[in-house]
Amino acid sequence: MGKRLRQARQTAGLTMEQLSESSGVSVRAISDLERGHIRAPQPRTLTALSVALGMTAAEHERLAGDARALRMHTAGARPRLGEPPRAVTDFVGRASELDLVRRVASAVGRPGPVPIVLVHGEPGIGKTALAVRSAELLRDGFPDGCLHLDLRGVDPEPPDAGEVAGLLLRALAVNPRRIAAGVGERCSQLRAILRDRRCLLVLDNVADEAQLRPLLPGAGPGLVLVTSRRMLGGLEGVLRIALAPFAPAESAALLRAIAGQAADPAAAGDVAALARLCGHLPLALRIAGTRLANRPAWTVGTLVARLADADRRLANLHTGDTGVAAAFALSHAQLSREGRALFRRLAHVPEAGFTAPLAGVLAGYDPDDASDRLDELVELGLLQHEGADRYRFHDLIRLFARERLVVEEPAGSRAATRERMVRWLAAS
Repeated sequence: MGKRLRQARQTAGLTMEQLSESSGVSVRAISDLERGHIRAPQPRTLTALSVALGMTAAEHERLAGDARALRMHTAGARPRLGEPPRAVTDFVGRASELDLVRRVASAVGRPGPVPIVLVHGEPGIGKTALAVRSAELLRDGFPDGCLHLDLRGVDPEPPDAGEVAGLLLRALAVNPRRIAAGVGERCSQLRAILRDRRCLLVLDNVADEAQLRPLLPGAGPGLVLVTSRRMLGGLEGVLRIALAPFAPAESAALLRAIAGQAADPAAAGDVAALARLCGHLPLALRIAGTRLANRPAWTVGTLVARLADADRRLANLHTGDTGVAAAFALSHAQLSREGRALFRRLAHVPEAGFTAPLAGVLAGYDPDDASDRLDELVELGLLQHEGADRYRFHDLIRLFARERLVVEEPAGSRAATRERMVRWLAAS
């Protein structure tokens, strides 16, 4: 295949640089193809090269046939790495966020650093769904590949940058024997390759800045989409997209797309009530819709009645191996001991919103220390800023905090904390 491509380029009287300019395929990728270092090129890459070389349909088919034969030969020997996961077929909403990502992608290839887009937000808000949907819409503009990798940021021991770089290098068809051994050298090798390739890189579920920073390319024709529960405030030059819960109309649209019962116009009132009980959280809505779809005898009102009991709501927002409480628990496990204590005691607050001084009363801190601990909760997506000095729980996360309070603190301690809060509120 490489020999056939090189002969076609030479016959056309083109240098690699000229072919790159006319096809949109990077010089590095063309060189690797001609030397046989890319063993399974993307079909759209070959199409772009064929058009730029003026190949006939028969010539293109011979080149594509070579590539198919290589894929079949290597499929059993080496698994394909980095292929994006299956996108949801009922994706709704996020129009402004998708438009923003498209605008960033339209600037790819201009002088300057590779654009980095960070999608962040609370657990279950739909970060991965947005990133995968964006990649699906944009991948044709990245002929050198669209790679997705889960960095397992909420695992007890996420992979470090060196391990991630090794996986990405393998996904970019670098021979394992040529991958550098040291973390720094390996990350540098990755950045050097991405400098010359028009790749779309989706780094999903990032743990922190230390895991991500060494992987990011400098200049080049690519785009990097990052998702994380954290805001990763230590990163510079990053476009941050903070996801919020769905608008009511979007919540209703998702429920209708999943469950036939929700599509009945007569159920519109119950659909709106169900969306409110789910806090317009995409994960909760998807679970609720799936439960309805799997139980044709249920009406939307049946599930509304089940979720009306706040003490059982999280238990009912669970299906198969997916649950809202389980998603929250992954972030909760990353909190410090002091952060967990503050998180659960905030469940005493009678409203969803509160100030740092009240949080300090609940946890026994002065306001400055309380602000630091509240920032820890915000960083992990368990709490949201609301104005300069106010914070707010998502309704479902507040229920999770209440569950943790009952499980982790004895009744006497809970009563004492509540009494302290009541006295402070009365004196304020």
